[in-house]
Amino acid sequence: MSIIIVNYNSQQVIGRCIDAVYKQVLDISYEIIVVDNASSSESVHFLKKNYPQVKLIENTENEGFGAANNLGVAQASGDYLFFLNPDTILLDNAVLRFYRFLEEAPPEVVSCGGNLIKENGEPATSYGNFPSLFQEWSHMGFRRFYPKYYDRYLRFGKTCDGKTKPFQVPYITGADIFIRKDVFGETGGFDEKFFLYYEETDLYYRLHQAGYTTWILPDVKIIHLEGAGMLKNGELNYEKWAVWEKSKYYYFRKHNGPFIALLVKGLQLFSLILHRLFGAKAYRLRKAFPITWKA
Repeated sequence: MSIIIVNYNSQQVIGRCIDAVYKQVLDISYEIIVVDNASSSESVHFLKKNYPQVKLIENTENEGFGAANNLGVAQASGDYLFFLNPDTILLDNAVLRFYRFLEEAPPEVVSCGGNLIKENGEPATSYGNFPSLFQEWSHMGFRRFYPKYYDRYLRFGKTCDGKTKPFQVPYITGADIFIRKDVFGETGGFDEKFFLYYEETDLYYRLHQAGYTTWILPDVKIIHLEGAGMLKNGELNYEKWAVWEKSKYYYFRKHNGPFIALLVKGLQLFSLILHRLFGAKAYRLRKAFPITWKA
């Protein structure tokens, strides 16, 4: 069992993540692999000093989230992989529970994840629906005409709020992916052309095409200290937005073809123009024109 954590200047949170693993994960053999994506020397020194038992892989440059995870997989010895964000905190023995779930599941069930929550207990994004042109169109504000359909079949990021039993999902948020190593390799691992964002969505879409299924265990709760997404001080973070849109365009081009990808880009450019024109007012006018900017 191999736990893989990608670190990029995450010194303030990765310690809590590793400490929680050592505290909660019992009765199963595992290793922790940390892939450092060219962080500052202080971050690497922190890991070497406080966690000498962790297998540390040091990248000389930041090659992206997917590429770093693939590098960790190449050094992994376990039959199962657990991709864990450095800003997560295990609240129970999630690793053992995920392992037992997949061991007892039918062969087509190859991956699972937990119920991500914020530190204050509020639900956080745990899974979602695969991207589509209809989804992008809905994000322009038209989703208000079919809110129930949108929430069930189109919403990109969803929470486990109210669910109590394991259920099948299209994809799991990249913060806590538990997956069979052989299937991960069989499907090609993470596509390293995604620098950040959409790499897990792409992975699960390929798993779906291969006939595999993915499940969420809502009673396994994991704290996710996620950031503010596309917003910074109430305004759109254009740097993050540009990376997000580049990954989105590549995803649509890869799975839907260049024509659909261009249509999606057109919709996003229209949204950006609206934001340029209205600025922060766009957020206060969500009820009239609910644009989605959060990651």
